[in-house]
Parts: sequence; structure tokens; C-alpha cells
Amino acid sequence: MRKFLCPLLLLAAGCAGPLREEAPPAPAAPPPAKSEATKPATPFESWKVVASHLEVRVYRDGPMQKLGHNHLITSDELQGEIRLREPLADSRFELTLPLESLVVDDPAARAAAGGEFAAPVPQKDREATRRNMLGEKLLDAARQGELRLVAESISGTPGNYEARVRVLLGGTEHVVAAPFAVEMEGDSLTARASFHLKHADLGLEPFTVGLGALKVRDEFEVSLALDAGRGP
Repeated sequence: MRKFLCPLLLLAAGCAGPLREEAPPAPAAPPPAKSEATKPATPFESWKVVASHLEVRVYRDGPMQKLGHNHLITSDELQGEIRLREPLADSRFELTLPLESLVVDDPAARAAAGGEFAAPVPQKDREATRRNMLGEKLLDAARQGELRLVAESISGTPGNYEARVRVLLGGTEHVVAAPFAVEMEGDSLTARASFHLKHADLGLEPFTVGLGALKVRDEFEVSLALDAGRGP
């Protein structure tokens, strides 16, 4: 918003005295210089997310960790818009994920992940884990039913970008750093990100039972891939 400087005329009233010569009018102030904040925003292209895949790998911890499972949490329902500008560092995005779309320990996803996740998890354990995850003490899905990711800034160079992302979850907001890579070809855009977070980065506390004898490790892994196409 442009700001304009306006002269303020002060009138003083007092006792009668000798007349004084009126001061000449002040010269008009030059127009303010156009700052970066008042420059028009760089034009952008709107790209819509058309496909996505999120994986969160959560690990067991504690002296009795062998009684628990490492969990693989997945969703293919990330949606949103990318506002693509030139240079890419001037771009922004806003994404949403319905928390109800989170799937815990899908057998096919675990088999594809292999390694520590290859073994299937019993159905009752999957249901209990999902119930705890969406409950008031963790994601609090009843209070805010979706996860929102809003890019505040993007820095770096091609192949080595990093976004500062505001995460809105369970009625709280936190900013995290997420490195990512982007590939563009014609009307298709693919973005991939893989990074580690701690529960405290999102204002969460790891789930624990037995006074910490069995608990969730504080650090977890996030992998995200999305495809976007040009919007209307």
C-alpha cells in the first residue's frame, strides 16, 4: 500500500504581541521513492496438485522396544496449489492433507518399504496405533481435521532448494525447514522432499507407555512426492 506524506499545520494561540512576518510556505516534498514493498508482485502460474504420496516412518524406542513396531504412515490425498514464479525462489505453495486419509501400516506399503517395515502388523495393532495418532494427545484430528503446509520462503539453487514451511496442525503453528528437488517438463511438475523431523518441531510429544519402557522415537522420517499440472 502506498503511503503519502501529508504536511501537518499547527496553529498556536497566545497573548497578543508584536506582529511577526509570516514564514514563506515550505517547498513541496518530493514524492517518496518506490520501495520494493510497493512494487507489483511478479506474475505467477498456478499449478494444481494432481497426484501425491506421503510416507512417514516412525520408529520404536525404549528398553522394551521389541514389544512394539516400527510404523509406516501413508496418504495419497495431499492437495493444493503451487504459485510458480521466475525465479523459482519467488514461488510459493499451500497444501492440505485430510488427517482421516492417513493409513497406518498398509500391508502393501510395508512390503514395498522392506527392511525394518517388511513384516506385517496385526490389524488390531494398526487400529490402536491410528486411534492414538489421531487422538487429542497427538494430532488432535477432532479439533483440526486437516494438516496445512504453507511456504513462507524458498531459498537455494536448482537441485538444492529449501522451503521454510509453516505447519498448521491441531490448532498450533510451527515453521520447519524442508529440502526438496523439482523437475519440470512441459505441463508437468514433480517435486520430491525427504527429511527428518522431531516431534517437538511440530509441538508434539512422542507416544509412550510404561513410564517410557516402550515409546516412539523422537525423530521420524518424512518423504513426499507430488505431481502438479498447470491450473486453468
